[in-house]
Amino acid sequence: MQIVPTGAMNWVPCDPNAAQPDACQFAFIRGDPAKEAHDRMVKFKAGFTVPAHWHTANEYVVMTKGTMKIAAEGGQEQGTVLKAGDYLFIPARNIHWVPSTDGCVFYLYVDGPDSYFDAKAQRP
Repeated sequence: MQIVPTGAMNWVPCDPNAAQPDACQFAFIRGDPAKEAHDRMVKFKAGFTVPAHWHTANEYVVMTKGTMKIAAEGGQEQGTVLKAGDYLFIPARNIHWVPSTDGCVFYLYVDGPDSYFDAKAQRP
């Protein structure tokens, strides 16, 4: 059993080299993202948008605070607003993007090693 109180989470920038490194933050909970499936919390500041991208593993999201929109290439979910308590499954190699107008926090499980591919630079 593992318990991680929210106050004990170690938040780090998603991209330490970003213009605003605190706009997107991760708190890793379990597993080594470089090697295996893993759990983490993710935090977006108000106005932050993750541009179109894709991953080699499936992603499972549970919203815990705030809202974000999800959109995917060729998907019916264009602009669907997710709020606390909502669940989202993103299949591997699915091009998607995520704007968060008012900021949010969510739980993310990734069922394989971490990856991030900019959809403008590389297609799945």
